Amino acid sequence: MSSFNEQIFIPPHVQYIVLDADLIVRDFSLGVLQFIEAEDSFAVNQDIRESFPEIIGCEAIFEGVLAGHQPGFDLKGISRTTPTHPDQYIDLYFQKYSGPQGENYLVLFVEDVTEKMQLEQTLVQSTNETNLLLTALTASRNYINRIVSSIADALIVTDTQHTITTVNHATEKLLGYCQDELVHESFFEFILEGEQQLLELPQILQQQGELSRNLELICQTKAGTKIIVAFSCSGIQTETHGDGNPHSLTPEIVYIGRDITERRRTQQRLATQYAIANILSESTGLETATHNILAAIGENLEWDIGELWLPLQAGISKPIPLLSPNALYSEEVASLPTSSPYLQRVDFWSNNAPIFQRFVDQTNRVLLQAGVGLAGRVWVRGIPQWISDLSRDVDFGEESGASKVGLQSAFAFPIQSGNEMLGVMSFFGREQLPPDQNLLQMMAATGNQLGQFIKRKEAEKALWEQQEKTESLLLNILPQPIAERLKEDTQTIADNFDEVTVLFADLVGFTEIASDLPPIAIVEQLNVIFSQFDQLTERHNLEKIKTIGDAYMVVGGLPTPRTDHASAIAEMALDMRDTIKQINQETGQQFQIRMGINTGSVVAGVIGTKKFIYDLWGDTVNTASRMESHGISGCIQVTAATYEHLKSQYRLEKRGVISIKGKGEMTTYLLVGR
Repeated sequence: MSSFNEQIFIPPHVQYIVLDADLIVRDFSLGVLQFIEAEDSFAVNQDIRESFPEIIGCEAIFEGVLAGHQPGFDLKGISRTTPTHPDQYIDLYFQKYSGPQGENYLVLFVEDVTEKMQLEQTLVQSTNETNLLLTALTASRNYINRIVSSIADALIVTDTQHTITTVNHATEKLLGYCQDELVHESFFEFILEGEQQLLELPQILQQQGELSRNLELICQTKAGTKIIVAFSCSGIQTETHGDGNPHSLTPEIVYIGRDITERRRTQQRLATQYAIANILSESTGLETATHNILAAIGENLEWDIGELWLPLQAGISKPIPLLSPNALYSEEVASLPTSSPYLQRVDFWSNNAPIFQRFVDQTNRVLLQAGVGLAGRVWVRGIPQWISDLSRDVDFGEESGASKVGLQSAFAFPIQSGNEMLGVMSFFGREQLPPDQNLLQMMAATGNQLGQFIKRKEAEKALWEQQEKTESLLLNILPQPIAERLKEDTQTIADNFDEVTVLFADLVGFTEIASDLPPIAIVEQLNVIFSQFDQLTERHNLEKIKTIGDAYMVVGGLPTPRTDHASAIAEMALDMRDTIKQINQETGQQFQIRMGINTGSVVAGVIGTKKFIYDLWGDTVNTASRMESHGISGCIQVTAATYEHLKSQYRLEKRGVISIKGKGEMTTYLLVGR
C-alpha cells in the first residue's frame, strides 16, 4: 500500500488511514498517531474501530460508500483527548479508493480542526454576546420610547441650533401639531416671547457648565392660542449616526415642558382679587377706588384698556353723538329723551400704548343707550358678557374704532348692589381670547363687591354730610372749643375769665321801622344786618354770644383768652357803625346803632339740656348792657375800664359822669375812631 500516498496528493495537515471492507487497517500515515489515545493499540491489520470508536454503527454507510452508492461520508467536530493534546478536534472524511489490481478500499482522512473549532466557538460566543447586547439595546430603546411616549409633560429635543429632532405625543397635544410638522423645524417658529432666553441657553448649558436651566416661554398653538409653558432644559451628548465614527457625540438640548397657562391665570386672578381688596379697604374716595380697580384688573390680567360707564344724569338737552347699532362710534347726532337711560364713560385706564388713543377719544365722546354696545348690553342683562372677536360682533365691526387699533377681545361686568344696577366696567385686549367663564364669575363677584363699596361710600358720604350739617349747626350755637368739650362731656360747663371785653349793640328805632314792614321783610332785613355783623365777628376772631330781637351781643377774650380783647372789640364796634352807614346808603333806610362796651371778669358756660346756649354772667355783662341802653344813638359808649385799654390806640371823648341804673354815677367815654 505504499503506492497510496504516491498516487493521491494529500495536503500535509491531513492524515490518512487505508481500510479494507472489514474496516481493518491496511496502511496509514504516521501523523495519524497524534490522534490515537493509546498508540500501542494502533497498527496495521487491526480493526480501526478500536482506535476510533466514533465510527461504530456506521458500517452500513461504509458498505454503501464501497459499493459506490454514495460519494463519501463525513464525521466532523469529533473531540479527542490524547496525552499530548488534551483538547483536540478532528474531522473524519471517508472516501472509496480503488487499488492497482482493482480492489476497493475505504480511505479515512483525518484533519486536525482544533484551531478552527476554537475560532468558531469564539466567534459563536461573540455572536451570542452581540445578539444579547442587541436584544438588550433594542429592549432598552423600546423601553425608553415607551417612557418618552407616556410622559405627561411635553418633551422636545433640539440641536444647538434650536432645530427640533424629537418630540413626544404630549408635545403634539400641547401645540396642536403632528410630529411631522414639528421635527426638523426651528423651535423659534412656535415661540411668541422668550427668544432671547432660548438663544442664550446653549452657551449657558455648555460653556457655563450648568446641568439644567428653567425657562418660561410664551408659545403659540396651531390654533393661534397663546399658552405659557414652563420648561426644564438640560444638555445631553448623543451618538451621531451615519458619520462613520461610532464614538462621535453630538450635543443636544432636552426640554421638558408643562402648560402653566391656567396656573398663571389663577395667580393673576388671585393677585387681582388681592389688589381689589386692598384698594377697597384703603380708598377714601369713590373716584380713586374705581380708577385704581380699573388699573389693577387691566395690569394683573394683561388687558389693554379698561372703562367705567355710569348712568347719565337727567337734564341733558344738548345734542351728543350716540352709539349706532351698526358701528361702534358713530358721528350721528340726536337729542336725548330724558326718559331713556344712557351710559357715559366717566373714567378709563390704558397701558399707555399710543395706538389706543383714537379709541379712547371716541369712547369719551359717545353715550350708550341701554342694550347697545358691550356696556349697554351688560346694563340691560345684568350679567357679565364676553366678546371673542370684536370684528364679528353686532356692535363692533371691521370698520369700528376697536378693530382699527387692533383690539380683538373684550369683556364687561355689571357693578350692582342687590338688584340695583350702578354701572359697568368693560375691558379690551389685542389678543383673540375664548370666553373665560372662571374670569367672568370672578368679575361678577367683583362687581357685587364694588357695588357694595359704592353703596357704603354713598352712605358714609351722606352720614358725613349730615355730621357736617350737625357740626355746623352746633358751631352756630356754641364756640368750637366748647362744642368739642360738650361732645366729650355732657356735664355742666362753666369757666371763669378774669378779663374780657363785652359789646352790646342795638338798632335804634327798629321797632318803629318794622311796624310798616311785613314779617318776612323784617326777618330778611335783620338777617342782612346780622349776617354782616357775623362776618365781622369772624374777621376779628371774636365770639358772638347771641341776638335778642334787634340786639347783638359779642365778646372778646373767650373762650380762648387773648390780650388784645379790648382793641378787637373796638375794631368790631367801629366796623359795625360803618356797616350800618353802608346799609343805609344801599337801602335808603335810616337805621341807627347804639353800642356799649365794658371790660372785666365774667363767668361763661352752657346752661340747659334743650336748646342750650353759651352765655355770660357777671357784673361786667350787666354794665356793658347798661352802657348800650344808656348810650347815645350812633355812638359807642365805653366804661373807664375799657377806656384804660384803648386810650393809647383810639380817639375817645369823655362824656362825663352819668347816672346808670343799678350802678349809680359812672364816668363814661365815647369811642370816636382809631
